[in-house]
Amino acid sequence: MNKYLDSLTDYPFEFLSRLLKDIDKTNEEIIGLHIGEPKGDAPPEALQAINDNFSHYSKYPTSKGDISLREAYSEWLLDRFKLKNVDPNKNVLPISGSREGLFSFIQSAIDSTKPRPIVIIPNPFYKIYEGAALMAGAEPYFVNSQEDENFKTDFDSIPEEIWKNCQLLILCSPSNPTGNCLEKSEYERLIEKAISYDFLICSDECYVDIYESSTEPPIGILECEDITLPKSKSVVFHSLSKRSNLAGLRSGFVSAGEEVIEKLGLYRTYHGVTLPIPSQIASEWAWKDRKHVEENRRNYDQKYKTAISCFESVHNIQRPQGGFYIWLKVPCNDEDFVKTLYEKESVLALPGSYLGKEEKGINPGKGYVRLAVVHDTDTIAKAFTAVNRTLSAY
Repeated sequence: MNKYLDSLTDYPFEFLSRLLKDIDKTNEEIIGLHIGEPKGDAPPEALQAINDNFSHYSKYPTSKGDISLREAYSEWLLDRFKLKNVDPNKNVLPISGSREGLFSFIQSAIDSTKPRPIVIIPNPFYKIYEGAALMAGAEPYFVNSQEDENFKTDFDSIPEEIWKNCQLLILCSPSNPTGNCLEKSEYERLIEKAISYDFLICSDECYVDIYESSTEPPIGILECEDITLPKSKSVVFHSLSKRSNLAGLRSGFVSAGEEVIEKLGLYRTYHGVTLPIPSQIASEWAWKDRKHVEENRRNYDQKYKTAISCFESVHNIQRPQGGFYIWLKVPCNDEDFVKTLYEKESVLALPGSYLGKEEKGINPGKGYVRLAVVHDTDTIAKAFTAVNRTLSAY
């Protein structure tokens, strides 16, 4: 077996299962706020596209995907980020959701023959980043994001020797779990670092279309670097899971410079993960349609309004810049809070410490709880009233 498998730790939900294993609950009474799974309806047009094209399941799809799908990716990028040029034949590839795409890309991007290959990861973080780095034979280097800086990642704290050995910098904006969004000046500064030290930037932007509808949308890294230019450093991941309520479709795409896409395409030919043709047709519709995304965004406006109204004003709960989580600071041990919330209120939440690593004596997730604002408003009202009741009891 691969020796790096021993480096992997359990996934956060395994820790959560062990934490709550002695509490007896039925599935009917539990409200789950612990997992980032949209609960809104999938667009019926996308589902109909799958039904209308089910006969194509008899055909092998190509790893490169149909040209019409790649054109839909490119058109969406041009429109969403006001870009001048994206080549559907050179700058995009389908992936089976951002989770699979991120993991496989990191495997292909790391050169483990070089001394001390490093992957820089924001902390707290999506666990796939760490697992993929470890399985690629790289060393994860965690950079804390803390409350007193509005959850900005402290990239200025990174030593010179880490930058010198960095092969990959991972960004997530809007952040999972904090909802913080990177600004253009931050992207530009990190791109300058990537050019100076010759590493790639892996930008996970799967939450980029979920934000308050009355505000300006979060920017993406492609607004700061032209990926059609030789030796561009940005590699960006997008997904239909959050923006289109199509998590089960496992459909997304990666966008990067021609050289990266060419090498990743070769890797994925062997990797063998392809998007079925009916899924490609449904995905093409979803990337082209804007109305369902706008409606979804307005629905999240109502969901957040309902959730925040459940808290007493003293708790000062505010909607983050992007994403669909509330990163809640609790006045006690985060595991104890989650356990009490589950035992007394039948509401599942995720301890923030499960999403962080201790770095410089600090686990920046400790003392926080991640709550997904994804259910219908009635369920949200019930669940977040219970969260407030538990919060006020401490």
